[in-house]
Amino acid sequence: MRYRRSYYIICLIFMLTPLTLHGQVAVERLQELDKLMYNGRYFESKELYENLSETTTVPPDLELYYKFRMAQFLNKTDSVAYYLEQFIPHHYATFGEKTLVFYSNLFDAYIELGDTDKALDTYLQMKRIWNESLTKTNIGGKEYEEWRTATENFLSYAENAVNLPPIKMKRNETSSFVDIEEGDKSVFQAKYNGISQNTIFDTGVGPYCILSRKLADGMGFRYDSIDENKVTINENLISVRSIIDSIEVGNITFYNIPAFIYSDTASVPFVSGLSIKRRKKRKKAHTVVDSVRTLFTDCVFLGLPVMKLIGKIQTDYEHNRMCFPVSVPNAHLPKAPNVYAYKYDLYMRIKLNGADFTAHLDTGSDEYITVDSAFYEKHQKELPIGSTSKKNTFGVAMLHQARAITYKTLKDPAIIFDDKLMQPPGPEAVKTYPLGQIVPGIFFDGVIGNGFYRRIGKKVLLDLDNMRLEAVQ
Repeated sequence: MRYRRSYYIICLIFMLTPLTLHGQVAVERLQELDKLMYNGRYFESKELYENLSETTTVPPDLELYYKFRMAQFLNKTDSVAYYLEQFIPHHYATFGEKTLVFYSNLFDAYIELGDTDKALDTYLQMKRIWNESLTKTNIGGKEYEEWRTATENFLSYAENAVNLPPIKMKRNETSSFVDIEEGDKSVFQAKYNGISQNTIFDTGVGPYCILSRKLADGMGFRYDSIDENKVTINENLISVRSIIDSIEVGNITFYNIPAFIYSDTASVPFVSGLSIKRRKKRKKAHTVVDSVRTLFTDCVFLGLPVMKLIGKIQTDYEHNRMCFPVSVPNAHLPKAPNVYAYKYDLYMRIKLNGADFTAHLDTGSDEYITVDSAFYEKHQKELPIGSTSKKNTFGVAMLHQARAITYKTLKDPAIIFDDKLMQPPGPEAVKTYPLGQIVPGIFFDGVIGNGFYRRIGKKVLLDLDNMRLEAVQ
């Protein structure tokens, strides 16, 4: 039985109606552009905007909003801050406390840029706006209550964030390689406060760092009582926040990195599928799942924010090593970005039997490609199912739960990525099942895992400075 691990954290979801346009509000395509950007559809937004620019005058406020969203998608944090500084003052009078969603993005940008003074000023403005709104609002209902809870949670987080030591990174000019272990997971050694530990880069992890209490205790990390200061992740994974003084990865050292330390004392909750009814079979499934979780609790996971700080991660699968170059000669020139960031995750698009397929890129997953059943239902004619004589069932194990999944496989899928035809490693490489049953967060059409990532080429470059994923050899 095979298992895959994926892990997502959505720290905040603002329940807001998409930005209302001024001026040409009746123009259906402009409204569609607004909706696409708000919902995280980078490729579709870019294509529609380019088409509109040739035939339609885009209103100035939507133009500014577009530039902000594009900067956010493409990891241009300084530009995010610049455009929001222009955007927010012109819209507060119209939207009032609803501009808090943009203030929160501005706050995050300042924190990421290390500008604590501006972050503090933004937090104080948010707190003032929120307190004023509470004295005059008479809105109710589920949507408002969810938005109110999210806003208050963000303000609590922001109050804590401005008092934390600033995150810093130092890069040694002498480049060095980091050895990775052979196998499905690219495990390598990093030093945490001087102590070496198995580590994985995981684009499916939203925080900077996540590790088990077992590892934290073994390395002598300081953290508050989990019972008194617990944070619940993905409904049932109990964790607590901490700060790691230093992390050394190759020629790069990070300082003051926030971390989530999760409790690893209890077994993973097992959500039974129809195929695991018998008691003996269920007991065996629990045993296997717990053994898989043991593998995860022995590794530290460095998430997408750390990978963004590094910028470029080049993995040489032929020689089992990684490096972090400042520049790569002739890489991706003059090609456009083919990955993008939305909220706390990374996404990419491929062609699957001719259909555009936008998926969450999760390097913590062992799988090749998983197609959500909703996408499959929409494109059944283009996605024939491979012939099977019996139901296929496999286990999906994550840190917070495990589940038995019945799936189908696509027959001879034609996969195009970066204008190249990809060769799936086997007849069961591309599965389809209801991802919403097991994967938290946003995945759009599906999930692309490390099984795909490592087969892009002998040397694979993930360039988060220019938002490109490609083979360099």
